[in-house]
Amino acid sequence: MANGFTRQETISLTGITSGKLSYLDRNGMVVPAKDGHPNHPRVIYTWEQVLQIKIITRLREKLSLQEIRSIIEFLHTRNYEASLFECQLVFIESKLYLIEDWREFGTLILEASGKNKGKVVVNEVGKIGKIIAQIRAEAKKNRVLDFDKRTVGTPLAA
Repeated sequence: MANGFTRQETISLTGITSGKLSYLDRNGMVVPAKDGHPNHPRVIYTWEQVLQIKIITRLREKLSLQEIRSIIEFLHTRNYEASLFECQLVFIESKLYLIEDWREFGTLILEASGKNKGKVVVNEVGKIGKIIAQIRAEAKKNRVLDFDKRTVGTPLAA
């Protein structure tokens, strides 16, 4: 348990309801580790899963589940590198872009728009670092036991 969070702690850290957490598990979006009795297993979420849940709950209002899955897959393939968390993530015509320098944004818009000359649909995801800060704030507010010890070596560490 030293590297994970219980179901109740995960609910406290992310603000998600128990029902929505079960929905994410049933649909394979966020599947926690389970051990013990099959009817009442002990459920443990990794820090990455807590981050995924927070991303899903925060972005569900403005992005589709398909776009959210793209973000989670992107972070997973990049091994949740801390350097990514201060960059902007933006969807341009349903394709995810990592914006490290806003000076390149205009060029991306023009390239993505092709013949439409700059007319595209843009959905800003924002910085993942802000979501991590929200998780830390929730941990402090809800007094999640040993949060600092359990997040050593992860981007959730203070």
